[in-house]
Amino acid sequence: MKAAVLSISLLAVFGLAAAAPAEPPPQPPAAVNPQAAEFFETRVRPVLAENCFTCHGPKRQQAGLRLDSRAALLKGSDSGPVITAGEPEKSLLIQAVRQEGDIKMPPKGKLPPEAIEALIAWVKMGAPWPENGSAAAQGGPMSVAEARQKHWAFQPVRKPALPPVRNSAWVRTPVDFFILAKLEEKGLNPSPSADRRTLIRRVTFDLIGLPPTPEEVTAFESDTSPNAFARVVDRLLADPRYGERWGRHWLDIARYADTKGYVFQEERRYPFAYTYRDYVIRAFNEDLPYDQFILHQLAADQLFPLTLPSPPGAGGEGRVRGSGDNRPLAAMGFLTVGRRFLNNIHDIIDDRLDVVGRGLLGLTISCARCHDHKFDPIPQRDYYSLYGVFASSVEPRELPLIGEPESSADYLAFEKELKARQQKLADFLQNKHAELLARLRAQVPEYLLAARDAQRLPGEDHYQALAASDLNPALIRRWQGFLTETRKAHHPVLAPWHAFAALPQKDFTSQAAAVAARVAANADPQGPINPLVAQAFAGPPPASLRDVAERYGKLLAGADRLWQEALKAAKEQNAAPPAALPDPDQEALRQLLYGPGTPTNISLEEAQSARLFDRSVRNELTALRRRVEEWVVNSPAAPPRAMVLQDAPMPQTPRVFVRGNPNNPGEAVPRQFLEVLAGPQRQPFRQGSGRLELARAIASRDNPLTARVLVNRVWLHHFGAGLVRTPSDFGLRGEPPTHPELLDYLAWTFMEDGWSIKKLHRLILLSAVYQQASEIADCRLRIADSKTDTSFPRLQSAIHNSSNPQSAICNPQLIDPENRLLWKMNRQRLDFEALRDSLLAVAGRLDARQGGRPVDLTTAPFSTRRTVYGFVERQNLPGLFRTFDFASPDTSSPQRYTTTVPQQALFLMNSPFVIEQARHLVGRPDVAALQQPEARIERLYCLLYGRPPDAEEVALGLRFLESARPLQTEAVKLTAWEQYAQVLLLSNEFVFMD
Repeated sequence: MKAAVLSISLLAVFGLAAAAPAEPPPQPPAAVNPQAAEFFETRVRPVLAENCFTCHGPKRQQAGLRLDSRAALLKGSDSGPVITAGEPEKSLLIQAVRQEGDIKMPPKGKLPPEAIEALIAWVKMGAPWPENGSAAAQGGPMSVAEARQKHWAFQPVRKPALPPVRNSAWVRTPVDFFILAKLEEKGLNPSPSADRRTLIRRVTFDLIGLPPTPEEVTAFESDTSPNAFARVVDRLLADPRYGERWGRHWLDIARYADTKGYVFQEERRYPFAYTYRDYVIRAFNEDLPYDQFILHQLAADQLFPLTLPSPPGAGGEGRVRGSGDNRPLAAMGFLTVGRRFLNNIHDIIDDRLDVVGRGLLGLTISCARCHDHKFDPIPQRDYYSLYGVFASSVEPRELPLIGEPESSADYLAFEKELKARQQKLADFLQNKHAELLARLRAQVPEYLLAARDAQRLPGEDHYQALAASDLNPALIRRWQGFLTETRKAHHPVLAPWHAFAALPQKDFTSQAAAVAARVAANADPQGPINPLVAQAFAGPPPASLRDVAERYGKLLAGADRLWQEALKAAKEQNAAPPAALPDPDQEALRQLLYGPGTPTNISLEEAQSARLFDRSVRNELTALRRRVEEWVVNSPAAPPRAMVLQDAPMPQTPRVFVRGNPNNPGEAVPRQFLEVLAGPQRQPFRQGSGRLELARAIASRDNPLTARVLVNRVWLHHFGAGLVRTPSDFGLRGEPPTHPELLDYLAWTFMEDGWSIKKLHRLILLSAVYQQASEIADCRLRIADSKTDTSFPRLQSAIHNSSNPQSAICNPQLIDPENRLLWKMNRQRLDFEALRDSLLAVAGRLDARQGGRPVDLTTAPFSTRRTVYGFVERQNLPGLFRTFDFASPDTSSPQRYTTTVPQQALFLMNSPFVIEQARHLVGRPDVAALQQPEARIERLYCLLYGRPPDAEEVALGLRFLESARPLQTEAVKLTAWEQYAQVLLLSNEFVFMD
């Protein structure tokens, strides 16, 4: 790459930089597409199963159409095909669900927008249907017991013996034994070691995401001691910038973003998502043991002080009392920074299960939401066992502070305004809550009748019929339950109601007189009736049950009026409010309205959760809450808080949702861990929600997946591809490891070393395989072996067809074209963060401050903070991020795939940000102070590439400077030196890492 670097740079000016000769990191084979399969299982199959299979499934095929297999779907209906794979606009299915033409499906009503978008995206990607060629199509997936016995990922981690090798002189760490044994088995030799300039550049980018300084390169090249590279590794691991680099890798897995995605009438930003990002960076820098890292992210609330804020007016709002470091509470952002799905709790929990499953275990647990997993041994029961853990965990309305805020003038001003906004919100809620309760007390007759009707006409249809009235279905159910309880024993106030309600409707008039007479007489000493109630029925008997309800309404309204007068009198006299009405009979009526557990005594929290406030009140409430949230989001003085979960007061016993439909609950299941990992003798979780027990089960040394998944992720970032090339899918559809013994050796050693990620880095980085050059190495394979070994069909074909068989044999690309055996180092392109940070670093402008609120990276004046601190907009990810393959924050991202598109070169050519860095690069004091052009060119090369230019490159640079004219347009003004600096920044040598 060193030769002709500038010629490549000049080509970049004409938009050709992206078409680099360097090969990208190996990609998963096209035939294996776990992402498409997962999209179908989580987003498409549930829509089809819930809305289509009843009329277009195995039992019934209206219009001759089946939609329960890809073959049937492509065959279409009596009228022809219903989809055109890859072209949703031409697909009748899409037109039908959009309800744009004559056919409108489903007939009961239009699908939700997200369901329609999922179907469109699925058809656009070719309508993949995972059963084709799957385990399910070949007789079904493995059972749990069979998978525990046979599948490699579910076997216990064992420490394998080091394999014998012939070329033991090449070995530097135990890692090399496993790599070299595979190479020798295939007749391959490893590549020679990389030169020192390449090696320090590689490891510096790997560990801190920045290029080494010229002084660091010179020092390493001058150090001839055997431990020189180890000292470089140790220095970089101790650098605080290490956490920023490797923390960003973890944020991809955690689907980190600073916004909620699409939400309605609420603040879209997470005010405190950054506290999770800062926790992750700190955890990597401090080398927090990975098992503790897991415990913090799932259950820090049960391990560290969690004191939630006091309500407004109580004093000490939001402060954490007591001693101890509660910063790890921020770790729970792992669960809470995901998408909000319009606050659909079932989708939120599914997202949390997905990030735990794929992120920590390498299992696609969420595929079992609607049915047993189609491939892996995860029954639907196990999904809902884990669902119950998170359904029993809630987000507090007010988040806990992380430590004590400093009592500065800015903070005091912030707190004053915050309290004012919170108090306005609290006053509004209190007033509307009082109005709501008064209305509910006045509506007692209507609710009595509605509860009676609901008892006679059970089912959801009755409640839906009431939707147009002022009555709330949740309150009707509450009245039903209350009346059922009061029927179990004699109730002095409600016994007459139960007697009248039990009369047949058609015989009510004829039988009501006798009941009224008994009530008015009140002669049964075993069942006395409240005298006021008895008196209400002493006159003419009621003509209908409504007449009975209205008489109750008048009685209760009278008691309520007396109570309100008593409260008003006490207030006017500045006396304590009364505890009860003086008349015991009136007090008994009042208790029916104000007593604990009665349907009209609704707490504020219950009123909000049951949506008892009307739309106008909810809209005003949303606006007031948004004012509070906006103040917290926009104020730099807002102290950091942790986005925690906490256990609900009463843990839920989860039920399986039939076909994933929460309105169709099935059998109850205990909260417990996956059987495939815990075994058939697993025990239900017993501590609250079970999150801490779940975290300990995941972080256990007995768990065969956790350590393997993590060491594979670390390997992936060092070599461009994992030992398992499906890093978030270790299930039956995932790829098996290329070096299974090495994977187990790394996992075993990782746990033995106290789950230390830094020690794992050191073990890998000091190996000979990591320090190889990226050029093609020699391969001395004996022709006799290759002709008889049936494992080399491609090589045999090459030898047979080649005019020079020896040349064909010596090309390792024919034997291992994807470099799975690691006979050389993979050349890798810098990711978005490393590229942007490097531009700032070489320009001498990189801001070294760590932590804090996110910053905008895309608008001028451009921030000089590291890219990890950039604001991540989940719903509208900036085009710049997408251009450079930034991980989608919508879901856990196991790895970034490298694309090569013209927009990348155009950005480096035309972006004001890049042009600004080119100016600052030339203006650096150590560059600008050099008077000789040759010396300045040499300094630029050392800064950008870590090496001096050769004579040809110096000559080419001088010719460019002599011929270049100052560039002056309305948008850009660049001197010849600034143009030259930008050309150097455009080169492949700057963008790629050997």
